[in-house]
Amino acid sequence: MINILEFIFLSLALAVTFTGILISKYEKHVPAFIIKGYKYGSFAYQGSGGNFLEAIEISKAYYRHFYLFSSILSVATLGYMILVYFLGFGVNRFVAAILRLILEQDVPSVSATAALVAMSLLAVQCARRFYETYCLQVFAKSSKMNLSHYLSGIIHYFGCIVTVIGQAPLFLGNQSRDSIAWNDTYTTLISIPCSIIFLWCWYEQYQSNVIFANLRKDKKSGKVVTEDHKIPHGRWFERVSSPHRMLELIMYTILVVLIPTRTFFCIYLWVLSNQIQTAQQAHDWYKKTFKDYPSNRKAIIPGVL
Repeated sequence: MINILEFIFLSLALAVTFTGILISKYEKHVPAFIIKGYKYGSFAYQGSGGNFLEAIEISKAYYRHFYLFSSILSVATLGYMILVYFLGFGVNRFVAAILRLILEQDVPSVSATAALVAMSLLAVQCARRFYETYCLQVFAKSSKMNLSHYLSGIIHYFGCIVTVIGQAPLFLGNQSRDSIAWNDTYTTLISIPCSIIFLWCWYEQYQSNVIFANLRKDKKSGKVVTEDHKIPHGRWFERVSSPHRMLELIMYTILVVLIPTRTFFCIYLWVLSNQIQTAQQAHDWYKKTFKDYPSNRKAIIPGVL
């Protein structure tokens, strides 16, 4: 039996992959409301069909809410884990019951160290994205997204954080501190190299978003001067159209290596499908929009895809 999170993320992965392939191969035959509900941002549907969906479209700038929510939840959860593991606090019975209900298990799947490392990495990623979306990125006022994209983002971060803490020792209840796995050989071997790779991706993704933001700003004053799209250059943009998505994939690969459970793998499949599909759409849009777009760039994997 799969738990509710596994069902949700597998469904999202299948829906995104199937719809993306369907639109990519047979867009002329796909109903307008499906395309309009699926595409958003720079490559949003420009036709006249499916206008009824505008009733549930919101500003793409609401992306900020993902990272406000996830920053608060991830930092609070990390703090709670530190209190439990290092200061002897007990796990609230209500919290333990909710985690058991969602994950449908009462035995931890990873060591305390693995969970702490993964949650720390999630927290620094969410905090940086919070800063970027509120202080760095320039969202076009006309750019919209479907409410389903907004809800998917909230569900995504909730699922990630719950899966990490919910599969860690003590948080499922009925476990003795003397018998839990504080660390293991696997985590000892991978935690440092995984953290280094993750933080490198974290830095490179930030640099990619700086390049994006500067395309719409005056170089001297830093003020926003346009909402037009331009061709980004520099760093990983010379190899792929969506380096931020490429780096996101690597970061979630690191997280699933740290938390190698079935539930987190389902989340990983959702991230994989979503990032690949949106990267391909962005790549196709760039090539269609800019006749001088560099021909050597791939969508998301250098030299491959």
